[in-house]
Amino acid sequence: MKATRLFLISAVTCLLPCQAEDPVLEEKRIESIKASLLVPAGWHMREDSEEGVTVTQITREKVSGGNDSFLVGLTLSVTPDVPGRTQTKPSQYAADLLAFSVEDSGGKILTTEAAPMKVLRTEYTVDADGGRMSIVDVATANDTTGTLYFLAWQCPESEVEALSALREKIIASLKFDPSF
Repeated sequence: MKATRLFLISAVTCLLPCQAEDPVLEEKRIESIKASLLVPAGWHMREDSEEGVTVTQITREKVSGGNDSFLVGLTLSVTPDVPGRTQTKPSQYAADLLAFSVEDSGGKILTTEAAPMKVLRTEYTVDADGGRMSIVDVATANDTTGTLYFLAWQCPESEVEALSALREKIIASLKFDPSF
C-alpha cells in the first residue's frame, strides 16, 4: 500500500507543470558606450562599431557576424551626436523611428521621462523566417548630450510568456552614463 501511494504521489508530481529556474544574471559593462546591464549567464555578447555607432548583440544563440540571425536576445545600438547626423533631437528621432513600427503593427508608443533621459517604448509582432516574432523596442534619448540608445528585444511569439520577466529584468537593469 505504501509503495502504491508513493508511486501515485511521484506520478502526480511528475505531471505538474515544472517551473523553469530563472537564469543567473551577470552584470556586463559595455565600456565603449559607458553603460551596463544584466545578461543571463551563458548568453553571447558581440560588439561592432562603425562611423561612431556602437551595436551590441546579446543573444541566447551564438552568432558569428553582425548579420547573423538569432531567435532570442537583444540588439543595443548607441548613436552619439544624433543632431549632427539627422538635424533632429534624439527624442524626436526616436519617436519617428518607433512611429514606423506602430504604423505597421497598430501598437502605441509609451513615453516616460527620467531626466535627462526620455524613454519611448513599443511592442509588436512580425512574421519572420522562423515564424511569428515578438519585438519590444525601447529608445532612450538624451537630448542634452545628443545620444540615442535603441534597444530591440526579440523572441518567438511562442516564448513571450516564458521570457517576459527575463526581458523586463534586462531592460530595467540598463544603466547609462547621463554625460555620454
